[in-house]
Amino acid sequence: MNPRFFRTATALSVALLSLNGCKVEHVPEPPVASPTPVPTPTPVPIPYVPSKSMETAKLFSGIQVHASVEIESGTTAKEERNSPSSYTLELQLKVKVPKPHSDLQELRKLNDNLPKLLPWLETDLPKARISPFYDDFYRLKVNALRRDLPRLDQLISRQHFFDCETVLELQNPATKRRALLIQASMEVDTDGSDSDRVPNVDGSSSTYQPMTSYKWTKTTAAVNPFLASSADRLRRYEQEFALKTTSPDRSNSLRDDLIPEARYVLAQLKKNSFLVAADDPYISLPGSLMSQDYEPYTPRIGDYCVVIYNNTLYPAIVGDAGPNYKIGEASLRICKEINTLSNANNRPVSDLKITYIVFPDSADKPFAAPDLDKWHANCDKLLTEMGGYTGELKAWEDLTKPKPTPTPTPTPTPAPSPSPSPSMTPASSPSSPASPPASPSPSASPAPSPSPVTSVTPSPSASPSASPAAAGSPAGVTNSH
Repeated sequence: MNPRFFRTATALSVALLSLNGCKVEHVPEPPVASPTPVPTPTPVPIPYVPSKSMETAKLFSGIQVHASVEIESGTTAKEERNSPSSYTLELQLKVKVPKPHSDLQELRKLNDNLPKLLPWLETDLPKARISPFYDDFYRLKVNALRRDLPRLDQLISRQHFFDCETVLELQNPATKRRALLIQASMEVDTDGSDSDRVPNVDGSSSTYQPMTSYKWTKTTAAVNPFLASSADRLRRYEQEFALKTTSPDRSNSLRDDLIPEARYVLAQLKKNSFLVAADDPYISLPGSLMSQDYEPYTPRIGDYCVVIYNNTLYPAIVGDAGPNYKIGEASLRICKEINTLSNANNRPVSDLKITYIVFPDSADKPFAAPDLDKWHANCDKLLTEMGGYTGELKAWEDLTKPKPTPTPTPTPTPAPSPSPSPSMTPASSPSSPASPPASPSPSASPAPSPSPVTSVTPSPSASPSASPAAAGSPAGVTNSH
């Protein structure tokens, strides 16, 4: 039904009922239902920091770093700043410890010349024993990492952690000669001083020490150039120890370590001479290798050794002791021979391409100033006892000896320039007049103008040859009497 028609009919019915006196109740229209409102969702709070972030970096020591920051909801700042667990750093260092080997093919990857330089390696290497030092050495490295982990700047670098390929104990079955083969990299040693042989030594390196483990009694009264600075250091330590303001920890360090060490250095510099890294060929081995019992393969200070790089063999001695957990170090003299750019801050070789052949129990006693010719002869003998060698065994020049003054080459005396010869005037024939004076030779120095002289007409009986007077006179000048 049409709603408009329904409303009109309803209105007319109500009007008729009203006219008839009937009471009509008003019936309201049914309310129209309103739509149910859609509830507005509560917005999710936006976090003020990411819940987790991660970065990958590399420390100066070559360690790969994976860093992450994890966020948790806390309480009030007042409460959290007083809670140690609300702001923490967890460090975990993951390290792979290398495995030593006695594989000649692996060594050839580092130096393809080795089997040719040392022919006996092919037969002796399979029988070689890996030195127990290798495990002890890496145990020291790992302990150092654990100790220094809270100090990231003190951690062993990647270069130094992986600085040793292998350490092998070798012996020739016929001669019984023993040798320790160390395959490693090479760092630069700049230590040492000897006022008897080298008055001036460069001690500017930050790691420089005026002494080496190899030493001998001084032979002259020349004062060590580092004696004064060492005495001054001892004086400063003693003055600091006497101050009441010095902390107890510092006082203990001065009393137990620094002052005794400074006194020892001072006494040594007064009475001993040492190797000089810039002039003497030597290597440095870890103190842990020389202080432990690896007999009969324990090397000692003064033992002979041969350093091999590419196809050259360098005779040397074990001249110094280095850090317990680092290996592969040679004097600046050897390093510069391998790489002329070597210095205290620039190693000659970073890869594990250096072979060190150390001969235990071969040192000459008592120690004395280096005799490089003797060192060469002894290394040649020791290599021969191991089975021989090919290639060049470097013959070192002693740089500490004054170079002989070269005999000056005599300057040849210049030959005197010949005096200009007078031009000969041909004699006149009896029937011809005298010839005019000849012009001066172009090469002759101009002669002073002579006084006018009347030419003498030769007599008809004159000899055809020139007269003695004419022969001795300058060209074009006639002597007057």
